Amino acid sequence: MVSLYRRFVRKRLVHPVDIAFLWVGVNDVFAKVTFAHSILKRLVRQPWAKDHDEFRDYYTRTLDLLCQKATNVVTVSPLLIGEDLENRWNQELAKLCKIIAALSEPYGNVHYLDLRERFAEELAGKAISDYIPESNIRIARDMLSLRTPAQIDAVARDRGLHLTLDGAHLNYAGAKIVAEAFLGTINNLSHRT
Repeated sequence: MVSLYRRFVRKRLVHPVDIAFLWVGVNDVFAKVTFAHSILKRLVRQPWAKDHDEFRDYYTRTLDLLCQKATNVVTVSPLLIGEDLENRWNQELAKLCKIIAALSEPYGNVHYLDLRERFAEELAGKAISDYIPESNIRIARDMLSLRTPAQIDAVARDRGLHLTLDGAHLNYAGAKIVAEAFLGTINNLSHRT
């Protein structure tokens, strides 16, 4: 969240837009999964929110900037770190979802999209893997070597995952849910104007 806000300030949105999506939160928690993730974030100069107050502050600042340039802003719930919704990382993301939903309410042109709930519905009743992406090297190897949806889905199946490749990055089924939700939101907002 912190690095996104700083990029917004540096690059400044010049032209107004009809719809902007603000989809953040996973990286703020992901940096805490392992020491290696936090080191990588520091190396690429992508600071994360250290606590809920800092997240809330930077999220509000970013939302204020977006609302100045976008007719409609869609705030999107952060998704997953691992598909076990009860793990500690997903419990932390659930708290961020509540913060984002609450911060979105006062704005007349902000619409909250709860993708996390859609993912929870899709995962309900399925055997859940405890796979979490703990190795930056494995994540990088996956990103560089897996070129097709079929390859990604095969690796996800081997890991026991339903909506993600590695617990964070989407496979075909997860991407389809997101694409359909975004398209539905765009269509709904387009019909309002």
